[in-house]
Amino acid sequence: MVSIAICSNTLQWSRFTDFYIRNRTDIIPNYPIALAARDVRNYMREGRGAILTNDRDEVVGIGSFVLGLVDDDFQDKEIAVLGNSCFLEEYRSSRTFIRGLQVLAEQIVDANPGVREVRIPTAAANEYTNRLYRKFADKHGVYETEYGTTLVYSTPYSRFADFCNRYK
Repeated sequence: MVSIAICSNTLQWSRFTDFYIRNRTDIIPNYPIALAARDVRNYMREGRGAILTNDRDEVVGIGSFVLGLVDDDFQDKEIAVLGNSCFLEEYRSSRTFIRGLQVLAEQIVDANPGVREVRIPTAAANEYTNRLYRKFADKHGVYETEYGTTLVYSTPYSRFADFCNRYK
Protein backbone atom coordinates (compact mmCIF):
# COMPACT_ATOMS: atom_id res chain seq x y z
CA MET A 1 0.00 0.00 0.00
CA VAL A 2 1.23 3.48 -0.84
CA SER A 3 0.87 6.36 1.61
CA ILE A 4 0.90 9.99 0.54
CA ALA A 5 2.22 12.76 2.80
CA ILE A 6 2.19 16.48 2.01
CA CYS A 7 5.64 17.91 2.68
CA SER A 8 5.44 20.13 5.74
CA ASN A 9 8.80 19.75 7.44
CA THR A 10 12.50 19.59 6.63
CA LEU A 11 12.69 15.80 6.69
CA GLN A 12 9.84 15.40 4.19
CA TRP A 13 11.25 18.07 1.87
CA SER A 14 14.69 16.43 2.14
CA ARG A 15 13.22 13.08 1.13
CA PHE A 16 11.30 14.76 -1.72
CA THR A 17 14.46 16.50 -2.95
CA ASP A 18 16.61 13.38 -2.70
CA PHE A 19 14.11 11.34 -4.72
CA TYR A 20 13.68 14.10 -7.30
CA ILE A 21 17.43 14.58 -7.81
CA ARG A 22 18.05 10.83 -8.10
CA ASN A 23 15.18 10.31 -10.57
CA ARG A 24 15.11 13.63 -12.44
CA THR A 25 16.47 12.17 -15.66
CA ASP A 26 13.57 9.71 -15.78
CA ILE A 27 11.35 12.79 -16.11
CA ILE A 28 13.58 14.93 -18.33
CA PRO A 29 16.73 13.38 -19.82
CA ASN A 30 19.92 15.32 -18.96
CA TYR A 31 18.06 17.59 -16.50
CA PRO A 32 20.71 19.33 -14.36
CA ILE A 33 20.71 19.13 -10.57
CA ALA A 34 20.71 22.95 -10.35
CA LEU A 35 17.35 23.14 -12.16
CA ALA A 36 15.90 20.36 -10.01
CA ALA A 37 16.97 22.30 -6.90
CA ARG A 38 15.34 25.46 -8.33
CA ASP A 39 12.15 23.49 -8.93
CA VAL A 40 12.07 22.28 -5.33
CA ARG A 41 12.59 25.83 -4.06
CA ASN A 42 9.62 26.96 -6.17
CA TYR A 43 7.42 24.11 -4.92
CA MET A 44 8.30 25.02 -1.33
CA ARG A 45 7.69 28.76 -1.73
CA GLU A 46 4.89 28.89 -4.28
CA GLY A 47 3.06 25.58 -3.98
CA ARG A 48 3.19 22.19 -2.36
CA GLY A 49 4.93 18.86 -2.70
CA ALA A 50 4.07 15.33 -1.66
CA ILE A 51 6.01 12.14 -1.14
CA LEU A 52 4.57 8.70 -1.74
CA THR A 53 5.97 5.92 0.41
CA ASN A 54 5.56 2.15 0.42
CA ASP A 55 5.02 -0.18 3.40
CA ARG A 56 8.76 -0.04 4.20
CA ASP A 57 8.63 3.80 4.33
CA GLU A 58 10.72 4.09 1.16
CA VAL A 59 9.90 7.00 -1.15
CA VAL A 60 8.44 5.54 -4.35
CA GLY A 61 7.16 8.75 -5.92
CA ILE A 62 6.69 12.50 -5.70
CA GLY A 63 4.17 15.04 -6.92
CA SER A 64 3.99 18.83 -6.76
CA PHE A 65 2.49 22.05 -8.03
CA VAL A 66 2.95 25.80 -7.88
CA LEU A 67 0.37 28.56 -7.92
CA GLY A 68 1.18 31.04 -10.66
CA LEU A 69 3.49 31.05 -13.64
CA VAL A 70 7.27 31.25 -13.39
CA ASP A 71 7.37 33.79 -16.24
CA ASP A 72 4.95 36.02 -14.31
CA ASP A 73 6.83 35.74 -11.00
CA PHE A 74 3.99 33.54 -9.64
CA GLN A 75 1.59 36.50 -9.51
CA ASP A 76 -1.57 34.84 -10.91
CA LYS A 77 -2.53 32.46 -8.11
CA GLU A 78 -5.65 31.40 -10.04
CA ILE A 79 -3.45 29.19 -12.24
CA ALA A 80 -1.97 26.02 -10.77
CA VAL A 81 0.90 24.38 -12.65
CA LEU A 82 1.66 20.75 -11.91
CA GLY A 83 5.33 20.13 -11.24
CA ASN A 84 7.54 17.27 -12.30
CA SER A 85 6.17 14.06 -10.85
CA CYS A 86 7.94 10.76 -10.79
CA PHE A 87 7.26 7.22 -9.62
CA LEU A 88 9.47 4.17 -9.47
CA GLU A 89 8.81 1.85 -12.41
CA GLU A 90 6.79 -0.72 -10.47
CA TYR A 91 4.30 1.99 -9.37
CA ARG A 92 3.79 3.66 -12.77
CA SER A 93 1.16 1.31 -14.14
CA SER A 94 -0.86 1.14 -10.95
CA ARG A 95 -3.58 3.45 -9.68
CA THR A 96 -0.87 5.25 -7.71
CA PHE A 97 -0.48 7.92 -10.39
CA ILE A 98 -4.22 8.68 -10.42
CA ARG A 99 -4.30 8.72 -6.60
CA GLY A 100 -1.43 11.21 -6.69
CA LEU A 101 -3.41 13.43 -9.07
CA GLN A 102 -6.41 13.24 -6.72
CA VAL A 103 -4.30 14.44 -3.80
CA LEU A 104 -2.85 17.25 -5.91
CA ALA A 105 -6.39 18.32 -6.90
CA GLU A 106 -7.35 18.43 -3.21
CA GLN A 107 -4.21 20.35 -2.28
CA ILE A 108 -4.61 22.88 -5.09
CA VAL A 109 -8.07 23.94 -3.95
CA ASP A 110 -6.92 23.88 -0.32
CA ALA A 111 -4.04 26.25 -1.19
CA ASN A 112 -6.37 28.55 -3.15
CA PRO A 113 -10.11 27.91 -3.44
CA GLY A 114 -10.17 30.47 -6.28
CA VAL A 115 -8.00 28.43 -8.68
CA ARG A 116 -9.67 28.44 -12.08
CA GLU A 117 -7.11 26.70 -14.32
CA VAL A 118 -4.62 23.83 -14.13
CA ARG A 119 -1.67 23.68 -16.51
CA ILE A 120 0.28 20.50 -16.99
CA PRO A 121 3.64 20.51 -18.76
CA THR A 122 4.95 17.15 -19.99
CA ALA A 123 7.61 15.89 -22.34
CA ALA A 124 6.28 15.48 -25.85
CA ALA A 125 7.99 12.09 -26.00
CA ASN A 126 6.13 10.75 -22.93
CA GLU A 127 3.30 8.78 -24.53
CA TYR A 128 1.70 7.76 -21.22
CA THR A 129 1.26 11.25 -19.77
CA ASN A 130 0.22 12.76 -23.09
CA ARG A 131 -2.45 10.09 -23.58
CA LEU A 132 -3.69 10.61 -20.00
CA TYR A 133 -3.74 14.42 -20.07
CA ARG A 134 -5.56 14.54 -23.42
CA LYS A 135 -8.49 12.82 -21.67
CA PHE A 136 -9.31 15.96 -19.68
CA ALA A 137 -7.17 18.85 -20.94
CA ASP A 138 -6.48 20.71 -24.16
CA LYS A 139 -3.06 21.46 -25.57
CA HIS A 140 -2.23 25.02 -24.50
CA GLY A 141 1.24 25.41 -25.94
CA VAL A 142 4.54 23.90 -26.97
CA TYR A 143 8.03 25.04 -26.15
CA GLU A 144 11.50 23.81 -26.94
CA THR A 145 14.27 23.41 -24.40
CA GLU A 146 17.73 21.93 -24.61
CA TYR A 147 16.10 18.84 -23.05
CA GLY A 148 13.49 18.39 -25.76
CA THR A 149 9.98 19.46 -26.67
CA THR A 150 7.52 20.17 -23.87
CA LEU A 151 3.76 20.22 -24.35
CA VAL A 152 1.61 22.23 -21.95
CA TYR A 153 -1.96 21.12 -21.37
CA SER A 154 -4.60 23.35 -19.80
CA THR A 155 -7.97 22.62 -18.26
CA PRO A 156 -10.40 24.37 -15.95
CA TYR A 157 -9.82 23.29 -12.36
CA SER A 158 -13.34 21.81 -12.18
CA ARG A 159 -12.67 19.53 -15.15
CA PHE A 160 -9.35 18.42 -13.63
CA ALA A 161 -11.00 17.66 -10.29
CA ASP A 162 -13.90 15.83 -11.96
CA PHE A 163 -11.47 13.64 -13.90
CA CYS A 164 -9.47 12.82 -10.78
CA ASN A 165 -12.54 12.13 -8.66
CA ARG A 166 -14.19 9.73 -11.06
CA TYR A 167 -11.58 7.14 -10.10
CA LYS A 168 -12.28 7.33 -6.35
